[in-house]
Order: sequence, then C-alpha cells, then structure tokens
Amino acid sequence: MLNFPIPYPDELLYSTIARAGIRHGLISPKQLLEEVFDGNRKVIATLDLPNHLNSLIKQLPSHFCIEQLAYQHTLFPLYAPFIPEQRRARCLQWMEGKSQGSIHLAMGIAASIIKTPCHIRYCPACLKEQGRQYGEYFWERVWQAPGVNCCARHGVLLNSKFSRPQKERHQFWPATPEYCPLFPQKPISDNDRWIAEQAVVLLHLPPRASPSLTQWTEYYRRLAQDAGLTKGRLQIEHNEITHRVLSLWSPQKLRFMGLSLNADDHCWLRSIFRKHRKSFSFLQHLVVHGALRPASWNITEAIDEACSIALQPKYVSNVPDHPVKNTALTTDQQHWLKLLSVQEAKAARKKDPALYARLYRAQRAWLTAVNKEHKHPTQPERKSRINWQARDAEYLRCLQELATFVTATNDGPRRSHNFWLKSLKAPSTLEKQLARLPLTQAFIQRYTETVADFQIRRLENTYANLKERMSQPPRWRLLRGSGLSEQRLTPAARTFLKAITENSDVTENPQDQRYR
Repeated sequence: MLNFPIPYPDELLYSTIARAGIRHGLISPKQLLEEVFDGNRKVIATLDLPNHLNSLIKQLPSHFCIEQLAYQHTLFPLYAPFIPEQRRARCLQWMEGKSQGSIHLAMGIAASIIKTPCHIRYCPACLKEQGRQYGEYFWERVWQAPGVNCCARHGVLLNSKFSRPQKERHQFWPATPEYCPLFPQKPISDNDRWIAEQAVVLLHLPPRASPSLTQWTEYYRRLAQDAGLTKGRLQIEHNEITHRVLSLWSPQKLRFMGLSLNADDHCWLRSIFRKHRKSFSFLQHLVVHGALRPASWNITEAIDEACSIALQPKYVSNVPDHPVKNTALTTDQQHWLKLLSVQEAKAARKKDPALYARLYRAQRAWLTAVNKEHKHPTQPERKSRINWQARDAEYLRCLQELATFVTATNDGPRRSHNFWLKSLKAPSTLEKQLARLPLTQAFIQRYTETVADFQIRRLENTYANLKERMSQPPRWRLLRGSGLSEQRLTPAARTFLKAITENSDVTENPQDQRYR
C-alpha cells in the first residue's frame, strides 16, 4: 500500500490502520485488510495486542522493527515486565505472525480478574490537541489500558460508540469527533491520576528482559520486610498489609478495578506475597506499592530491583540420588508403607503431610522408589454422561427454528458456518464436538452460505430496492448499494450482475429455499 501513514507517538497500530483506510478512501473493511495484510482478509481488528506485525513492517520505512512496534504502539509494555522472559519472547514471535488468541492466553489477559473496558475510550481534550497539532485524530495507548479510567492531564476518559469486543471483527474504527463527541470531562482523584501516570511510565519502557517468577517472589518478600510487615524471616503479616491497602484504596475503588479484597486464603493480595506461580497484572502491582511505598515511588524501581535479585538455590540436597539399601525400616517408613497399602501416594501425602516431609528430607531415594512400586494403575476412561444423540436432535430443532426465522427475509448477514454455530449455546464447545453431532453437522454443511451466494443475495436486495424507482438500475448503483466492488466480485456474482443489468432472466438463488 502506497502512502501508508506513519504511526504518531503513542498511537495504537489499530488507529494507524484506521487512518490508512481514510487516506485511501476504503469503505470496505475487507478491502482494507487485503491492502494492508498482503491479501489476508481474515485478520481480526485487535486493539491492544495485534498480530501480523510482519505485514505492517512492509508498509513502513526500513527503520521500524517488530520490537519497536510492539513496545511503542501496542499495550505490550503493560504486561511484558511481569511475565517470564521466555514467555515474553514467545509473545513477540506470536505478534509477528499469527497467534489465534494465544498471546492473550499466555499473558493472562483472558483469565485475568481485571477485565478489559467495555468500550473504546478517548480523552476529548487530547483529541482537540491532536486536531490542532496533526490535523487528524488517533487512538492513544493509555486510553485503552485496563484499570486506567482517566487522562492524567485532563480528566475522566469517555466511552466512544464502539464496544469491546467489537461486533464487526474486521472493522478498524477511526477516532473522529463523529464517533467521539467532545463533551466536558469530570475531574479525577489523585489516586486515579497516579495510576494513569504509572501506566504511561510502563508504556514508555524500552525493550528489556523481564524478571522471573522466582525473582518476583523474592522481591515481594523483601518488600514486606522493608515495610516491617513480617514475623521472623518468612512469615508475612497479611492482615496488616490488607489494612494498609484499604487505608489508601477504598473497597468501592478496588471493586471497580476488579481487585476486591476478602479474607479468603486465595485472595490475590495474599498470593502476591507468596511464591509466584503465575503472573500478576500491572494494576495489582501498583495497588500494593501505592500502599507500601512513598508517593515519589516509580514502577521502574520495582522492575529494576526484581531484575537485580540473584537467583540462588534455596535448598541444597545432601541426600544421595541412588537408593540406599536399609535392612531395617524406621517407624516412619513402616507407617508410610501401611498408608500405601490402602491408597496411592498422592492421597497418602495429603493424609499425612508431616510424615511425607520427614521421609522426603531423610529417605528421599527410598521414598521415590517405594512410591513407584505402589503406583496404582490408571483408571479406565469414564463413560460419557452426555446423551449426544438427544443433544444432536435438540440442536437440529433449534437450527431449523432459526432458519425459518432467518429466511423469512432476504436481508441479514452472511449465513456462514460460524453464523449457525454462534446461534447455539456454547459455540466453542459445540465446534469441538461436531463429530458427535452428525445431524447438526449435516445441517450446517448443507446450508452454509458461500461468499458468492452472499454477494448474489445482496445484489438481489439492491436490485429489488432500485427497481421501485427506476426501470433498469445501472451497474454502478447495484455495486455501491450492495457494498461490493469490481475487485471483490466472485465469478458467480459477476455472472448474476451481468444478467440483471442486461435484463435477462435470472434463476433463483439455490440458497434461498426454505431450510428444513
């Protein structure tokens, strides 16, 4: 694509692609995808962590690279410092090509207790400044950061007309006043401004290796010690930490951010001061440090300190790896063998963890060997409790009812494979089990509308509407009214269009029959 726009500072790549569509006058989102992504029309318009960056690199000057785009024009820096280095590098590789949603799973976004905003957000005052400085508008990164509800300079962010996730999955919407009314903004609190400022700091971090989960574990142990919130060396005063957090952040504010606190042993605030087995969101780190660090603290201090922690083995084993032949068993060993005679090793360990710990420290080789000897055979595969035949009949009945309703009119979206699947409950599960649902699968295969059929149906609708006003609608009106172009017309649709423009007899579209 010629004249592809250069991303502005802190502009999302989503916004850059939307501006490219405006500059080239491309109304069709699929045509924009073809121009930008080397003919790939299946790219999803992703706001925070887009993929296929290798295609965008081809549209930009040579000094741009994948890492530069990811760190300067996506939300990747918000998550990168808090995931292990190997995963960070893997996510960059996914962003370069095709990931099919893997990056959101790997970064913990899909399962996070901090939910993404329900709308694409904007700052009216910043939009005015963009119009004066650049002559056009764009989406800034910090506006879409989860947990950030304000602009640090102007006020509360406003919701645009576009919801997230988008209903039009391939549409890149521009940040214009048409969709983003320039309404007055409400003032913000100091805490909200501080979160927005720290998010901006994170977004401007240069590429660097991220700390490991072990380093973050040790960092938070030291943080509790420095704040005087430990008993001895290892015991953390969780109740006092909760009290300090609540003294700064109100329960209503924490609930709004998705970080509610409770007395549950699995509360996120307790987990972050224990051994890190998963990554935590930048917002969780900010909430903790805001309560335990001075106001002048910066998030980069925590990342630098965590990276500087040397990785040392916590325990050094002095037990030989090879089994030791003992003629006489100790009382603990005899007790363990008695437990293994009635249950497997995992259940025995849960029943008497202290016994297991003593044996693990003193007779580890013997314990490992005897556990393998008493390993129970795997249980046979459990029979399915789902009546797939009945479920298949129920799905077929629902699809037939929907088909009767859908085909009552010739309008509507393309009746594709996903269209039928998403009309049923749990479409993702259903798609994985289609082999067990032969009636449902046969219905979907038979009545899935191809791209050519969909184009013909759109041409039919446009022709019928224009026929009421003119005897013979011109070709260009039929194309424009149908949202089609000469480049995207399929051979079947081109033949149909030629027939109706020449006023020939047109056979009925075979997909327009009643679904049964």
